[in-house]
Amino acid sequence: MKKTILLIALTVLFLASCRKESDYLPYIGESHKLAYSTYEEQFVFLWKSISAGYVFWDVDSTDWDNVYSKYLPKFQELDHHYADSGFVRMNELSNLYGAVFGQMIDHHMMVVVQNLHPLPAEEGQLVIIRPGQTEVTERDYYLEPNSQAKLLMRSFLEGIESEGYTVVEHESGTFPFYEEAISSNVTYHYILFRLPDGRLVPYLWQSMAAFTPVIRALGESSPTGAGATLLDHWLRAITDTPRDQLAGIILDNRANNGGYQDDLDYLIGTFLSERAEVMQTRYKEGPGRQEYSPWTPYYIYPNSTYHRDITAERIPYVILCDINSASMGEIEPLCAKHVLPTVHTIGERTYGATGPLQPFTDINLNYGGPFGDGNDYRGHYVYTSSFEASIDGQVLEGIGHTPDQVILHKDCAGSYKPQLDAAFDYIVAY
Repeated sequence: MKKTILLIALTVLFLASCRKESDYLPYIGESHKLAYSTYEEQFVFLWKSISAGYVFWDVDSTDWDNVYSKYLPKFQELDHHYADSGFVRMNELSNLYGAVFGQMIDHHMMVVVQNLHPLPAEEGQLVIIRPGQTEVTERDYYLEPNSQAKLLMRSFLEGIESEGYTVVEHESGTFPFYEEAISSNVTYHYILFRLPDGRLVPYLWQSMAAFTPVIRALGESSPTGAGATLLDHWLRAITDTPRDQLAGIILDNRANNGGYQDDLDYLIGTFLSERAEVMQTRYKEGPGRQEYSPWTPYYIYPNSTYHRDITAERIPYVILCDINSASMGEIEPLCAKHVLPTVHTIGERTYGATGPLQPFTDINLNYGGPFGDGNDYRGHYVYTSSFEASIDGQVLEGIGHTPDQVILHKDCAGSYKPQLDAAFDYIVAY
């Protein structure tokens, strides 16, 4: 049975007797211990939780035992500092936890820790550590954060005709959706381009992967229904245009920071003639670092509503991606490349958050996934991948997808046009 997976693992490892043991077990019984008396206790809880349930220990080179030995005395020093001064500065705690978690490869990971005794004059009490974001900003081709990239993409597409392209149809909008306690907005641009030879290219940009909740509203008189109609128009242009008039397809995942894994039913299933295994996943099912479930195939099935066998018809399918393509924004091109021979990817190496998140599942994730208080962030909250994914036999967490054709924004003065130009060049030459 396929499940909705929102794309963007823990219990206790029984430590050596020389280490201080706590009287609580994350993910077994009291899974949300949020109150601590000391900084040492807070660190030990988080260390043991990650030690037991982190899903990437087979590929993450972090020496976690050394982290314990090296940093436990430093947190004990914080407790002594608090006893002497009555407070601990935010930057002291932030620097310490940044060093603890900073090298971990889970690019979905976000660690939120409450400062137990902040200086009253300082604003805020929460330390937020995002090791993936730290790594991405250090890449030599990093240019702008995802929020800025989304605004630039929207601006570029709103003025697309002035860029010299021939546009037959252009529909766009930002639509709300609400599903599984997740509420947000998603922006789409559907454009039907005409090439100089008269053939058509259906193009779609999506600010996040939200086909699944939006297209269910098809036919409804609501903003979300309008969004579903827009997506339907892109899919109908792909499936209904005669072969001699259809030059190729473009899916633009630049600045797409993730969403729903069931979107693969539309973005890949539409083009399948039979069931295809696109990846394998596994999760933690025990407290030992290497206690994994067996690898389980994840299948995509032909879409019953929309269908075109682009492999048999040799229709090129270009997917654009960049450094801000994260989670489902990069899983889509990875999986499409795996099963669809006419897929060609263009852009930058992606963000590297390929481990699926699956809070809404019938799998009993006793040893994995986010833990703590994700509402008020009392004590701590750790957002981490629930599953490890393998595509083409590789775990690409922290690495991402390297496109077939690398074109960097940095080398194009931040312009989004050269990558799209390359997509059309590829389609024309195919």
